Amino acid sequence: MLRSLLVALDGSPYSEAASALARQWAKRFGAHLLGLGILDQPSIEQGEAVPMGAYSFKKHRDEARLADAHRRLLDLLAEFRARCAADGVTATVLEDVGDPIDRIVREVQRCDAVILGRETHFHFDTQDRPDATLAGVISACARPVIVVPRQLPVGGGVLVAYSGGREAARTLQLFQLLGLAGGEEIDVMTIHRDRAEALAVLNLAGAFLDARGAPYRLHPIVTERSPADVVLEEVGRRAPRLLVMGAHGHHQPLRELFAVSATRAVLTACPVPVFLGD
Repeated sequence: MLRSLLVALDGSPYSEAASALARQWAKRFGAHLLGLGILDQPSIEQGEAVPMGAYSFKKHRDEARLADAHRRLLDLLAEFRARCAADGVTATVLEDVGDPIDRIVREVQRCDAVILGRETHFHFDTQDRPDATLAGVISACARPVIVVPRQLPVGGGVLVAYSGGREAARTLQLFQLLGLAGGEEIDVMTIHRDRAEALAVLNLAGAFLDARGAPYRLHPIVTERSPADVVLEEVGRRAPRLLVMGAHGHHQPLRELFAVSATRAVLTACPVPVFLGD
């Protein structure tokens, strides 16, 4: 069962949504939250070409940026602690310094899973676009990653995109062991050009869920369309509160799949949180 969750805080709207989902799950499943704030000192102090005589200006600017980022970080952690208390959720906050990917991957070893916004902004005012933290965490994380869109949806139930590969099977197992279905019916879909193969794959997932007394429905989808398009279409049609998927439709590690496959396409556009296992 789910006992602890890490949520990494960067102050962006995506981080706000991730924090809200973390508090919802903590209250629903009785989990403890760890709110992680990271001062990305390496990015703030990174080397850059400066005109002769301008080094002291850069040093002063970096110090001011660090001080400002630290103040914002303390405010974020204090706000997170206050919101958890208001929601009746037990929480701990942790302030860390360093590369966000390294810090998250390290600290999540304390927890069952990590919740991150779909866009991450851990560089604060030194960045003008989302950073690469999410992709880095997915590549290296030893725990499931829940990726949250900018706004939390109003929906119910769980949709599982199941390919029958190793990653999909392990993801469904992790999801079930953590108890994140919460007794809701699970819709399991498989996309394949051959109906018999789709049913064979689905029956494996059904047998697994049967043995654990989980309510479910199986949905073979026979098509040659892009798996990402089909998954997103089904999410839009069924309006679940959560999508569960591994390396859909392929038999290679998620860390390789993320950059080139349906996984990235789904994460980019999915309107509901996505539970990713490896």
